Amino acid sequence: MTIELPQNISSGRSRRLADFVRLTSQRARLAFDPGPPPDPIFVLGTGRSGTHWVAWILEPHTALHTLIEKPPIFNWVTELAIDPSAEARLLPGLLRRYQLEAASARPKRLLDKSHPNIWLAEQLAEAFPAARFIGVLRDVFGTVASSLRHEGVRYWAENWDAYPVPNRFLGVSEDNREAYARMSLAGRCAVRWHAHLRRLDELETVLGERMIRMRYHKLQTDTTRELERLQEFLDLDDPIARPEIKSKSLDRWKEDLSEQQVAEIRAIVGEDAERS
Repeated sequence: MTIELPQNISSGRSRRLADFVRLTSQRARLAFDPGPPPDPIFVLGTGRSGTHWVAWILEPHTALHTLIEKPPIFNWVTELAIDPSAEARLLPGLLRRYQLEAASARPKRLLDKSHPNIWLAEQLAEAFPAARFIGVLRDVFGTVASSLRHEGVRYWAENWDAYPVPNRFLGVSEDNREAYARMSLAGRCAVRWHAHLRRLDELETVLGERMIRMRYHKLQTDTTRELERLQEFLDLDDPIARPEIKSKSLDRWKEDLSEQQVAEIRAIVGEDAERS
C-alpha cells in the first residue's frame, strides 16, 4: 500500500531532470570507482523541534553538502516512518539514493535533514557504518506551540486516522487510540513529542558515540559551546559559523498556549515535560 502524504517541497521538471543526470553519472562512476566508504550525517527529531535550524546552521560549512527535506528522499523517509511495512518496497531505493548522494557530494560530506529518519536510524547505521547522527530535542511546550502554528505539521494531528495504527511517527498505539481520538490537537502533538523523546533515549543506547543530542534551548543560550561540541563530534576542521539567535522563540509558547492546553500537555507527558 502506498500512503498518500501531504505535499512538502515540490520539485520542478528541470530540477528532476538535473537530478537524474547527476545521479546517473554517479552510478557509472561508482561502478568503476566506489571510492571511500560514505560517512553521511543524519539530522533526526520530531517536527518543529529545531532540526531545520540545525541543518541551516551547518549548511554553509565548506566541508558539508546539505540536503534539507529534499524529495523524493523526504517523502520516502516519511512514509517509512509512518508505515514500517513499506520497508521492503522503499528502503533499498532510499539507501541507494543516499549512496549516490554521498558520492555526488565528494569531497564534501553529505548531511541530510529528513527528521523522520529517527525511526530508521538502525537501518541507516548498518548501511553506513561511518555515519553520524544528530538528535535534536526541544521542550514539549515550544514544540507543540510551533506545531499548532505550522499547517503541514498540524495536518498529522488533524488527519491521524487516515494512516495505519499503530503509528510510531505520531505515537498512536492500539492501547491509546481511543484516548488519542478524544484529545485536542495540542494533546496529540504532545503525544508525538513524547514518542520521539523516548525514541531519542533509545537511540542513545543503540547508536552510542555515533549520536549527539542537541538541545534547542542550549543552542540558543550557550551557542558557542554547543557549536564547539558539534564541531568536535563531526570532526570538522573549521569552526561552525555562529547563527542569528532569536531568543524570543524560547518563551513564545507562553503566549500561544492556553492554561488548559498546558495542563493537558503536562498530563500527557508527565515529568518528561521538564526535559529539553
